[in-house]
This record gives sequence, C-alpha cells and structure tokens, in this order.
Amino acid sequence: MSTTSTAGFGTAADEVLELVRSVERATAGSPYQERITVIRERLEGPLRVAIAGRVKAGKSTLLNALVGERLAPTDSGECTKIVSWFERGQGYEVQARLLDGEDRAVAFQRRDGALDIELGGLTEHDIASLRIRWPASTLERITLIDTPGLASINDENSRRTRSFLEFDADNPSDADAVIYLMRHVHRSDIDFLDAFMDRSVTAASPVNAVAVLSRADEIGAGRLDAMESAGRIARRYRDDPSVRGLCATVVPLAGLLAETGLTLREDEASSLRTLATTDPATLEQMLLSADQFCDLHASELTLELRRNLLDRLGMFGVRLALREVQVNGITTAAGLGPALVEQSGLGELRRVIDQHFMPRARTLQARSALVSLRTLARELRGVHGAVADKLDREAERIEASGVEFARIRAAHLVASGVVRIRDADRADLERVLLANGPEAALGLGATASPEQVRAAALTAIERWRSRSGDPLADQALREVCETAARTCESMYAAAV
Repeated sequence: MSTTSTAGFGTAADEVLELVRSVERATAGSPYQERITVIRERLEGPLRVAIAGRVKAGKSTLLNALVGERLAPTDSGECTKIVSWFERGQGYEVQARLLDGEDRAVAFQRRDGALDIELGGLTEHDIASLRIRWPASTLERITLIDTPGLASINDENSRRTRSFLEFDADNPSDADAVIYLMRHVHRSDIDFLDAFMDRSVTAASPVNAVAVLSRADEIGAGRLDAMESAGRIARRYRDDPSVRGLCATVVPLAGLLAETGLTLREDEASSLRTLATTDPATLEQMLLSADQFCDLHASELTLELRRNLLDRLGMFGVRLALREVQVNGITTAAGLGPALVEQSGLGELRRVIDQHFMPRARTLQARSALVSLRTLARELRGVHGAVADKLDREAERIEASGVEFARIRAAHLVASGVVRIRDADRADLERVLLANGPEAALGLGATASPEQVRAAALTAIERWRSRSGDPLADQALREVCETAARTCESMYAAAV
C-alpha cells in the first residue's frame, strides 16, 4: 500500500483561513467585522453548488433528487422566481432575505409531500433570496442553490440568475460550482455558459461546472432504451469542443425518476402492482401514449391513481417500474425505489460531484475568499492602513506560493481551450492537474509504492520542465507546463 500523502492538495486553503481569522480579530468591533465573518463562514462551510438552466429544464426536480426530499417547489409560483438556498439546519426553518439585508421568517408547510412556502405580504420583488434550512444529511457537504429559469418570458427572472452567477473583478460568484441543465445544446445554452465563464477561475469554468442532459427519459418518446440513447447523446456533446471548453462533462439524467425513486410511497407501489395485473394486450396498448394510459376504461386502477403515477414517474418511469414488477419481481416501494434511482443517472451525477467538485472544494472556496479579501484591503486602506498592508502582502504571498491555485488556473486554461495542445498531452495534463491524489495524477495504480511514485514523478518533472522551457511555445502553454512540473515536484517531495 502506498504511503504517499496528498501534500499540495489543500494546504493553501488553511493559510487563507488563518489569514481571514487574523483580519477578523484585527477588525473586531469595526463595521468591517461582519464582512470578514461572512468570508470566514463561507470558507468553513460546505461547497456551494448552484443549479441553473433554462425554464422547465428540471432544476427543482434535480435539487429534490440530490437532497432526497421534495423541498424545492416545481410549479411556476413566486418561489421559483427567487434564488433559493438549501442549507443544513438543526431544525426546519425558512427565511426570506430582503433586499435591504433584513432576514424575515416566513411560514411553510408540507403539502402532498412537497414544501409549500407562504410569503405572506411579501412578493418576489421584495426578496433577494430564500434560505431553507433543513436537517437533511446530504446538505452537510454541499449547499444547493436553486436559481430562476434563464431565457424566461419574464426577463426579470433571468436577470436574477445572471446577477447571482456572474462575477466582476472585485467580487467572486456566490457559487463555488455550477450544475447547468439543458435539454439539448441550444446556442443560448452555450451563450449562458460562456457568460458565466471566469477567466481567473473564481466563478463558472470547465474546472467547476458540469452540464446535465436533463429529462433524458423523454428522449425517444420515453422508450425503455431512452437512457441508453441519452447516454450516446451526452457522449457526443462531451466531444463537442464548444461544450468541452465550458464544462467538465455532460451527464444524462432522468430527474423526475430519481426524485420519485427516492420518495416512492407504498400506495404508489400498490398501484403499480395492480396495473401489472392488467391484461397484457390491454396494458401494451395503454403504454403507447399518455392519452391511452389515461383512458377512463382502460384499467381497474382508477384514473386518478394512473394520473398520479404519470405525474410522479412519467411514461418512461411507468414502463420501467412495470418491467421491474413483472420481470424482476420487485413489488415493494423499498425495492422499486432504488431500482428506479439506479436507472435515472443520479448515481453518475453524484460521482461527478464527489470526484470532480469535492476534492478541490476548499481550493475553490479559498480562491474566492482571496478575491474578497483584496477588495476589502482596498476599502481598509484609509481606515486600517496596517491591516490593509498585511492583508495585501499575505494574500499575494499565498496566491503566489500556493500550487493548488496554480493547478486550478492551469487546468482551466487547458480545459477551456485557451492553451492549444495535442490530445495526448491534454489528457496527461488534465490528469496531473485535476486528479485527486499522486497515484492517479501520475497514472499509477492505487497500490503504487513510494519508490514508484518518486520515479514516475521524476519522469514527469523532466517532461513538463522541458516543455515549459520551449522558446517557441506561447506564454500560456509555458505557464501550464511549469505548473505541471511544480505539481509533480510536490508529489515527489510528499512520497515517503
């Protein structure tokens, strides 16, 4: 078993946190203390993942699937027009953050298993965001942020999402990572993703953005092979340079199937069991379309229950669930739910979050914190000059010496296509810059010995150092190769 460490894979974030704490102590009692506290809490808190996409792309359904509960409203009510934060809480609480910064508790209730938020006398125009705090274990590691649909008829909704996700030179995006939903790759999807692109990697980037081919079960009219077809389409999009330069990967997802699989009730499983006993010829006819499925006299199962199954599963989900009942003998909600989730694509998306977002979560948070700290230093200059000077010096030192920040920037330059390189070099660079540990970064097995790691690191150092010194290479390519060499040096030093 290897005894290599992951040195160089997160230490700069600790330095940034210590810097924030020192500034917080130095500004105690001043008007700036609260702003520093907000920066610290973001650093110490879970990764913030925003869910964005066009109207009716399935954002709220995806959020519910990731949480494992039906929390986000999926209709077109006022709450879907407001940026909504879903955070881990000790109890159940919903607050509206008003435009003037005031937090106000609002009433809510569970209706038909979903969260129904009552704004009272408030309207969408009074509220900057909603904060839903819920004791869901899935919210311990990530805070999920539901955003209003882009390209909506009401341009105000699009403006809210753009304002939340876009960045400027002085302020990072409020989101650390972005999941962008699209049903097909429209020109507007490319434009939206490109608008969120942050060339300094403090907002959306191929490093911290993934795309989801949403409502994938509707491809091919919801046939049983719909997810296979969606997988082929997603792979084609992943190979499209215009998409690859804006997001790390494209994942197909049947969000409704995932949400329902996680919340399937026993009465719904009973309805499926009853439906499965329908005469085969009749059932085959029913499953041809939603209209025939809801024909009044088609089945002993009442029309109301059949409509509920369609609302909860869609035609693909109904067909898939009936196959599980009839062919595989899975007849209970406890058995059917996981089977549906497995077919939905949710597992693959969770793996992307775990393997792509989480290993560099603290680095992304620290990079955003440094942007905020530099802005604060300029404001402190005339009030707390000594604090501002120290803040500037330390921020510059950490950013210059932290190989993690250099790795994120270099990975961005490679993935976004800013650096033009051969495909073979691209794959090797992305592995070195984005892998979660030395063994994976160097193309070794998980059980590689320290000697094997050092030998592979030396070979890689020589390769990338040579490339970084090429006088004919452009500056961006030299920077990327130099960063790769530094990364391999840190792996060599850590192999013990």
